[in-house]
Amino acid sequence: MTTLVEVAAAAGVSTATASLVLSGKDKGRVSRKTAERVRAAADSMAYVRDALAGGMRNRRTRTIGVLGERVLSTPYAVAMIDAVLTTSRQLGWSVLLTDSGGDEEQTRRAVRELQSRRVDAIVHAAMYHQEVHVAPELETVAVLNGFADREDVVGVVPDEVAAAREATAHLIGLGHRRIAHVTAVSPGVIAVGLRRTGYEQALTEAGLEADDGLVVYGEDDPAGADAAARTVLERPDRPTAVFCFKDAIAAGVYRQAARLGLRIPEDLSVVGFDDLALISTNLEPPLTTMRLPHYAMADWLVRGLVAGDLPDPPRTVRFHCRLVGRGSTAPPPAP
Repeated sequence: MTTLVEVAAAAGVSTATASLVLSGKDKGRVSRKTAERVRAAADSMAYVRDALAGGMRNRRTRTIGVLGERVLSTPYAVAMIDAVLTTSRQLGWSVLLTDSGGDEEQTRRAVRELQSRRVDAIVHAAMYHQEVHVAPELETVAVLNGFADREDVVGVVPDEVAAAREATAHLIGLGHRRIAHVTAVSPGVIAVGLRRTGYEQALTEAGLEADDGLVVYGEDDPAGADAAARTVLERPDRPTAVFCFKDAIAAGVYRQAARLGLRIPEDLSVVGFDDLALISTNLEPPLTTMRLPHYAMADWLVRGLVAGDLPDPPRTVRFHCRLVGRGSTAPPPAP
């Protein structure tokens, strides 16, 4: 393995100068030309800085540990992990990833493993918006895509209510007055209730009466989405628009609309939630949907942990979800 001494010799600088550059502490202390020469020598020699040894000297390893709960195995979380890795790299930090699968014993083991590696901070990442148990022994820790069961831990979540309100208001703004909400039977999923609240708030703000008959729950799978969509679309007083709890449910609405000979968006407007590209951009027409702010949440959280400037006192921070307009919404058909 290439040593720091060898890199310094190849760059023609002292070991101290090479250490400053490769630890990211050269700004204002080493000329740009010299720093570039040191980095070029390190790259050509495949030098890897011994972060653990450095941590023993200064009690910092410049490493963030990510403790996931089924996060590393789901496509919904790609943006969160991408942001943690990208932002950490930009700041000169490393990342250790582990996933407990939501199992309590595995979570305890993962916590011990991260502590043994002397990570400087931990991001406890949840697959979906939920309360997260944060081990009492963890100190520099924050929750991504959830909130902690401890009052002293910062969390970041999507603003589910505001997003659902905006999605419904988008349909109202196009002229729709009968708007259904197709959602999921998912006990314990906080977002289900929050998104329904936002939907109803938008109706109330527009002076429209919320009709419980237009809120339909389906099992959280393709068959359940299809069944719920049929319930809505086969009504004699069929709505002209549907706001869906997630993109996968919207796909069920598309399937059932096609079965009934309904055109999207000419006969029926559809809005989803998540902006899961595997679904939203592959439907025809592409789906108008609410994009979860996973990347922005993770980026903000990592920067706050590294800089030590997260909100004090700790609180749960809500991030705006952006409406991504595509081809699935239009004014309602003429009477």
